[in-house]
Amino acid sequence: MKIMFSRKDNNPRTSSPYQLLYLMSNFEYINFDTLMDSTEVVNTLSGSCHDQVMFELDELSKQGLNPKAKFLIAVDDNGTGGETHSFVYYPEDSDLFWFENAWEDYRGIHEFDTEQEMLDFVIDAFMNRNPGKEIYIADFDPENHIVGEDLQTLVDVCMDNAIQV
Repeated sequence: MKIMFSRKDNNPRTSSPYQLLYLMSNFEYINFDTLMDSTEVVNTLSGSCHDQVMFELDELSKQGLNPKAKFLIAVDDNGTGGETHSFVYYPEDSDLFWFENAWEDYRGIHEFDTEQEMLDFVIDAFMNRNPGKEIYIADFDPENHIVGEDLQTLVDVCMDNAIQV
């Protein structure tokens, strides 16, 4: 299996989601500072879940897939945001796949029959990590974010389309 760590053109570094997961198994999870782009993530072999999502979306798109991403946040009774998580998923044939690297307990590629089945599973796992909190889910669209933005900006942008689950 050949995996390249740099490129000068628009070709993906990997040719399948499984190769991408293998490449990312060497990535170190780091706490969010400011939003990194794909190149910074692969050059440093590190990133928060939000940073890794930027890289995963880029790579899976270049593999010809149609990946999407979601954002989760746990909010306490006072309306204060707590833990956040972003994740990627993509359809292939008649199935849906959750691609996860940053959340170590669920690292891997998980197959589901429907988007709702996948969302229910991920939301339930996130709720179990955040008992007693209100959970919100939103789209994570990289076109709405600016590399270098801080966490509050990232959260604010995502909360524009969030719904409570």
